[in-house]
Amino acid sequence: MKNNILKNIKIDSEEKVYKDFRRLNAKGYSCQILLTTKRIVIYSHGIFMSRGRRAKQKRMNEIKISTISRIEYYIEYIKNRIWVRLLGLLLLGGALYAGYLLYMGRIPVPDIIPFQPYIKYIAVGVVAFITFIMMFRVRKTLYFILTSSANDKTTLKFDVNKYNETAIKYIASKIKTN
Repeated sequence: MKNNILKNIKIDSEEKVYKDFRRLNAKGYSCQILLTTKRIVIYSHGIFMSRGRRAKQKRMNEIKISTISRIEYYIEYIKNRIWVRLLGLLLLGGALYAGYLLYMGRIPVPDIIPFQPYIKYIAVGVVAFITFIMMFRVRKTLYFILTSSANDKTTLKFDVNKYNETAIKYIASKIKTN
């Protein structure tokens, strides 16, 4: 199977290609979607689970547009767990307290270190930055779900970026569900 979808499929004389999205970034693998007048072709290659083992595979899924009964796409926001955020808050308090003690001169620091007056504040700033990441980090995933026939469901997980969002919106606007 070649990485170009147009070389892997045969297009009828009545079928016309609407759009070919070649640069979609899926979670953990690469994905391409080809939208024609009669069908949607999803080509993905990467590491998938097969019989309980991780295997590098190439997959192609063809869905007739007339059989699609439901299209769904949304962005899921996942925050860190509450205990990670509380740990980040405690570490932030500790870093600020250590910065105060260093500023007041209550923590002795050896004078051997070059640029000694600034290094200690940089270390406190790095710890504070890491704690802010622990408290406020949000992971985003773009889901694209196609339901065709009775219960055939195709779910794709994409990274959230402008290209992926506009591609999914374009595909959803071109497909009319039953």
